[in-house]
Amino acid sequence: RRVRLARCVAAFPAARPPPTPAPTPAATRRKCCALVRWATSARATTRRGVVSRAGAAPGDAADDKTSRVRGAPSQYPEYYLDMGPRIRKVYPDDPSFEPADWDVICDVRSPSEWAEDHVPLSISAPVLDDDERARVGTIYKRESPFLAKKVGASLVAKNLSKIIDAHFAHREKDTKVLVYCWRGGERSLSLAHVLSRIGFTVGIVPGGYKRYRAGVLEFLRSMDGFRYHLVAGKTGCAKGKMLETLEAQGAQVLDLEVMAQHRGSVLGEDPETKFSQPSQKAFDTRLWEKARTFDRTRPIFVEGESSMIGKVQIPKNTWKGMRAGTVTLLEVPMASRVKWIRAGYKHFETTEVPRLIEKLNVLVQKVGRKKVEEWEEMVAAERWDEFVEDILVNHYDSAYGEAAKRSGRDDAAAEFLMLPDTEDETYAAAAAELIRKYDVSVPAAEAEAVETETETEAEAASAPAR
Repeated sequence: RRVRLARCVAAFPAARPPPTPAPTPAATRRKCCALVRWATSARATTRRGVVSRAGAAPGDAADDKTSRVRGAPSQYPEYYLDMGPRIRKVYPDDPSFEPADWDVICDVRSPSEWAEDHVPLSISAPVLDDDERARVGTIYKRESPFLAKKVGASLVAKNLSKIIDAHFAHREKDTKVLVYCWRGGERSLSLAHVLSRIGFTVGIVPGGYKRYRAGVLEFLRSMDGFRYHLVAGKTGCAKGKMLETLEAQGAQVLDLEVMAQHRGSVLGEDPETKFSQPSQKAFDTRLWEKARTFDRTRPIFVEGESSMIGKVQIPKNTWKGMRAGTVTLLEVPMASRVKWIRAGYKHFETTEVPRLIEKLNVLVQKVGRKKVEEWEEMVAAERWDEFVEDILVNHYDSAYGEAAKRSGRDDAAAEFLMLPDTEDETYAAAAAELIRKYDVSVPAAEAEAVETETETEAEAASAPAR
């Protein structure tokens, strides 16, 4: 208001109030309000109308109660350039947010920031790489914010050219692009502005990744609101296969080991991911991405895990909900368990034998040096069936029981499901039975109506025969 008042007084001397010896605060306020009302009158509007907040898009009613109406007061005086509603605000913590709705999602943070975690389906399109970001930050703190912005602008301009050539040179005008950085500041605005001037449909995330991460954590805090059914059982009972089969038949499934890229034991590293695991933040994102679409009236089938899977931890409230869930305990004959283990850990029999020996030595404190040396002899002689059965009996089975006790799970009260083998047909039938018993996707009244209709049709079909 002070700025607007000063400009009005300077532009229109006749509107300048006469000097008074000692104006009262109330009189000053009245004069200021009068001049501000004049400055925001219809004479001061722009030709293009108004955007209620800079950057807001038509339809953002949740953010702006003022719609774009021709002749309404503008946010800026007419001698400022009105850029118009070219960049839409998008909020990833909104339940309606869907990454697949965007053709390209650009994470303009540095590569290391993207590698730690990112919005699903996003690509790394850094306007500053790790070294450049560190350089600009150092200048900002030690020398001058203005100098840092000049250096940063030069680097960003160079990198924008690379981004456009690499990701947008082949794109059509109707391409929808979402851009975000750490807090929705200069880095994302630089790319969003250029893309919008080209003519693409552009969205930006106010608050950036920081806001997105807060939304993920908020959702994970509600995970104890789901009902869980745990598929438990000793190592080698093909619990992961049961989850895959349940999901294929329409159940809601969280395969935490797949998300963690780890099988939850000392030998559980996954060779397909080069024995690496996601960061804790990336694991949380994978859990959020899958669970956010689930129906809270239906149960989630999940493997009975320890709270830690390798180096990542199951979020607190997810673990809390799992501990309160019902349990089905799989039982499979030892011969089938050995066969299943060998099929899933072939790398330890071929290319990763030294890694296997290294991992076995970690177990010396639990089973003793003598037992580990026996296992090493079996491995050296390639007595694989004997080795797998021995390590199951003398380590994994006892470790499973201890883990169940630590988690507070009462396996004695669980439903036991005896399976003769791990064949596809066996697990398909067992999964169908679990869904029939525990999945309430079809309300009881509806299920009864369907059953009655089926019986009626069967009777009608058999009437001619009778």
